[in-house]
Amino acid sequence: MKKSSIAVLFSALISTTAFATDSIADHSQHMPITNLAASKTMMDDSMTAMSGMHSLKLTGDPDLDFIAGMLPHHEGAIVMSESILPTLTDPAVHQLAIDIIKSQKAEVIYMKQWLASHKELPLAQRDMANSKEMMDKSMKIMHNMMEVKLTGNPNIDFMAGMLPHHEAAVKMAEVIMPYLKDQSTKTFAATIVKAQLKEIAFMKAWLKDNTPAIQKTTAAKAMTGHEHH
Repeated sequence: MKKSSIAVLFSALISTTAFATDSIADHSQHMPITNLAASKTMMDDSMTAMSGMHSLKLTGDPDLDFIAGMLPHHEGAIVMSESILPTLTDPAVHQLAIDIIKSQKAEVIYMKQWLASHKELPLAQRDMANSKEMMDKSMKIMHNMMEVKLTGNPNIDFMAGMLPHHEAAVKMAEVIMPYLKDQSTKTFAATIVKAQLKEIAFMKAWLKDNTPAIQKTTAAKAMTGHEHH
């Protein structure tokens, strides 16, 4: 696929992402529903979907490494959302999961088509240090996701797990953005930052209002990832 076709596709997915983030609704208190098995399956399935990030071989081509790394990251978010969706009882959390599935599936299509048409940079123009910094800082934040203590409340567990996942995506985009050479990739990175920062703010507010006092410490730890990395 030609870059021009990818640009058209990307402009469409920007509209999808904007619609998704704008549809985030006000949240409200709901009685906790215990379903630890569903929460555990959600986390396990997400980690499996993102296994490609751990096996990714960096090339030093910033655009290629960013897209190749973000692809399995998005797939993890989609699987995570789809897995827990049937058990979510909070309307706002349920809608966020739907929005994530819709917007990130569109972005996955864009990334796969971009990868299929991309011509790698000549070796002389590559810089492995920038790609390595991007992945190292992202994975450091992702560690917060692995430390989330599941409560058995699908709404809380989804939000507490998706928060560091989003923060890692934002960090990936922010770190590599100054070095990206493809305008389509630059626009894509900026779109990720804008859309996911909005969702991060929503998740933090929701967790603050809905997390029982006994779980506040765990939620607070999850919420510090973006500021301190």
